[in-house]
Amino acid sequence: MPLLLLLLLLPSPLHPHPICEVSKVASHLEVNCDKRNLTVLPPDLPKDTTILHLSENLLYTFSLATLMPYTRLTQLNLDRCELTKLHVDGTLPVLGTLDLSHNQLQSLPLLGQTLPALTVLDVSFNRLTSLPLGALRGLGELQELYLKGNELKTLPPGLLTPTPKLEKLSLANNNLTELPAGLLNGLENLDTLLLQENSLYTIPKGFFGSHLLPFAFLHGNPWLCNCEILYFRRWLQDNAENVYVWKQGVDVKAMTSNVASVQCDNSDKFPVYEYPGKGCPTLGDEGDTDLYDYYPEEDTEGDKVRATRTVAKFPTKPPSLQPLHSPATV
Repeated sequence: MPLLLLLLLLPSPLHPHPICEVSKVASHLEVNCDKRNLTVLPPDLPKDTTILHLSENLLYTFSLATLMPYTRLTQLNLDRCELTKLHVDGTLPVLGTLDLSHNQLQSLPLLGQTLPALTVLDVSFNRLTSLPLGALRGLGELQELYLKGNELKTLPPGLLTPTPKLEKLSLANNNLTELPAGLLNGLENLDTLLLQENSLYTIPKGFFGSHLLPFAFLHGNPWLCNCEILYFRRWLQDNAENVYVWKQGVDVKAMTSNVASVQCDNSDKFPVYEYPGKGCPTLGDEGDTDLYDYYPEEDTEGDKVRATRTVAKFPTKPPSLQPLHSPATV
């Protein structure tokens, strides 16, 4: 009798799958179907699969509805599958991570109703040229968004409004020429912003607001140093320790800040933070009150009122931070 009880308590052996590798790590049942030349989802996968790898197959089109029987699925890797179309029928209520990187997607489907629990979305290195209005509607749990290496030229207004929990945003290596002024509004948890290697020439006044942004990557843009750059120049001066150069394969905790990497394209690569602004209005000149948005504050000293800058102070070294997603794709 004790032996029978012991046998009942032991975990049941994993049944081998004819195509994919099945393993169990802690409470997660992981199914690896990578590099199997699959064109469709393999049949008879374990119904309690929590992590599913389908990378480097030849799926071309894929419907998330085919995964509805797998109600415990929390992570899905569909990278490098030559995907040109993703159908978003049905609902996967607990899926938290979706990797669609290195495919051929030309449009981003509306994922909110299908993936309400999504926290990490990677659509890097596809062929996106634009994003629809409301592209992220319904993704209120999203914490990491990776759009690196696409062909985006502009962003729709209110893109990130539905994602107030966002912590990491990568828009690197696109063709962006401008940014919506309120893009970061409401993103109180944002700690990493990657905008390097675009075609940006200025930053809208007030763009950063009061965000405590420990990691900003802004190099490789053709910054135009004129009077319109003064807001960005001052932000760089006040946040010099938080501006970095992206290095592939290097953990952000091991990177060294380099504010001089943000350079004027029209002034022989002069650092933007050192731009002298000759001939530009200075604080107090008539009609220049909008040049220094989010910086002025009144301060009383005796009977006089004088204007002073007030900025959030950061530690000389940013706090340790390990991206939840692989740093290879951000």
